[in-house]
Amino acid sequence: MNALVIYNKKAGGGKAAKFSEKIQELFKKNNINIDIKFTEYFQHAVKIVGQANLNDYDSIITVGGDGTFFETLNGYYQNENKKKDINFGVLPIGTGNSLSKDVYQNDYSLERYIEIIAQAKTKAFDIAKYKNNGTEMYYANTLGFGFVSDVVLTANNFKYLGKFAYTIGVLHKTILLSTHDMKLVIDGNTFDMNNVFVSISNTRYTGGNYLIAPNASVSDGKLDLIIVNKLSRYNLLKTFPKIFTGEHINSKYVETMQAENIRIETSKPKILSPDGELFGNTPLNIECLKGAINIITDL
Repeated sequence: MNALVIYNKKAGGGKAAKFSEKIQELFKKNNINIDIKFTEYFQHAVKIVGQANLNDYDSIITVGGDGTFFETLNGYYQNENKKKDINFGVLPIGTGNSLSKDVYQNDYSLERYIEIIAQAKTKAFDIAKYKNNGTEMYYANTLGFGFVSDVVLTANNFKYLGKFAYTIGVLHKTILLSTHDMKLVIDGNTFDMNNVFVSISNTRYTGGNYLIAPNASVSDGKLDLIIVNKLSRYNLLKTFPKIFTGEHINSKYVETMQAENIRIETSKPKILSPDGELFGNTPLNIECLKGAINIITDL
């Protein structure tokens, strides 16, 4: 295997830097020839992958978290000479590692993850493409706005606390709870709503252990919408803990839908949070790209 490795030393609150030498040794031990690139700043992975000669590799492996994969994915789609048959590998050592929960059967040691990557067993994996303000971007996990993106904005200030950063974000934004009006068009059907937040998910998890879309599948060609309608702070706090088990979707305040194509307009522009990052704002269009990439897995 010849792999381009995108390594984010800042992932996991900076913990990823400690494993650099060990990980490189494990790649060598498993006969993976690597061209390792360390990211140095925000969006650096987009530039690295976007300008790489992908004909030199059969795999792109990200070492970091969901944000590292998000940047790598967008760099791939910006690359004018991208290979459709290139494989994507994930070595999850970030803060949330939501993507890995739909890629691997379990949480593993570094040794086991790299053994799986070396075996190069792949499956087709859906990707979401969204457009807003004339810009196209791609994500693998979840895009949210409203309460969700406000939580991410707060959590980014506490990433050194790991997964607990998202819990701090939830508690802080609950105090400042507000709603917004939304026009939603899914596969040609229009809905007018007033809600707290919306999540458009390809994978099941977000923010690490939040089972935001328990019925989502990365191979069904559809995105799962989780819509939380207007509710009180008390009911939000009562409903929120259920997100760890996925039982929140049974709440009377929550609506779920599936769609291939989505159009969203809001009464006020709402910042978007794709894969735990903050990019763009409403209005936007989203499309599910069925089987868009091949991802290395043990499933």
